[in-house]
Amino acid sequence: MFNRKTISTLILSSTLLTFSCEKEEISNDPVSELNAIVRPLGFIGFQNAMERGDGDTHTGIMIGGTPTSLSYVSNYKTCFPQIDQLQRYQDKANINKSYSYTYQGNLGFLTLGIPIVSAGLGLKDNMNVQIEINGLTIEYMDSIDVTDWYRDGMRDTCRDYLKNFGFFIQTIHTESMKLSIKRVGGTDIGLSADNVNDFFEFEAGVHWEVIDEKTVEITSPHTLGYQIALMRPQDNGQVLMRATHVEENKFVFEEIGFADAMTNPDQTENKSVRVDGAIQLKDHLIK
Repeated sequence: MFNRKTISTLILSSTLLTFSCEKEEISNDPVSELNAIVRPLGFIGFQNAMERGDGDTHTGIMIGGTPTSLSYVSNYKTCFPQIDQLQRYQDKANINKSYSYTYQGNLGFLTLGIPIVSAGLGLKDNMNVQIEINGLTIEYMDSIDVTDWYRDGMRDTCRDYLKNFGFFIQTIHTESMKLSIKRVGGTDIGLSADNVNDFFEFEAGVHWEVIDEKTVEITSPHTLGYQIALMRPQDNGQVLMRATHVEENKFVFEEIGFADAMTNPDQTENKSVRVDGAIQLKDHLIK
């Protein structure tokens, strides 16, 4: 016959057994996970393997191509340099949510976009890596500054290229993140400064620190998403068209102004165009 102490012990043992058998949820689609973070905030997930821009900025880089195959056209220094007339601004307001994803034997969406870390040879399929992002930051260029620069400071060659290509006017990045690694089943690997490079290969200039036996914290910015701006010749330097999402590997550009609503409040239309292939500004593509 069971007494109260025996019953309590059985209940506790059952609870511990149930908890120990719970499996960590593994993410199998890095692209979807990346887009789940940035698209609700109005950005396109950075899928392409591209080097980090000098000065840790990517705004002002002129690009072409498709969402899955971006091509550099010019460095930000060429047409949109970091000068007093073209300052970069950062906004951290209301983006303090934490994001956490777990991948098995790989680094998930950290292998997409602009790299700061890659998997080392010691990272095996029997290991889980949890990526924790705490807060995001938006970097952007002031559109009025851009217009003034286009009209009075930009070289003619840049204006010619902007007839056919777009540029990053906003990006979103994480200031810091934590990578925790353990074997499937929950066993720690004893992470230390001596063996961390067996599991994570950090790019030059990336700041990181081992904070316990399973976790390393990276405090270098990592770009997760972007918006592309277009400058049509008929807009006289105003930045009125942007792509904030994609459909079927095509950038969807939309007018962000309210001109139609102000002049015809009862006949407002959402004007957009999907650009297939290289980003080009042709009149027949803009509806």
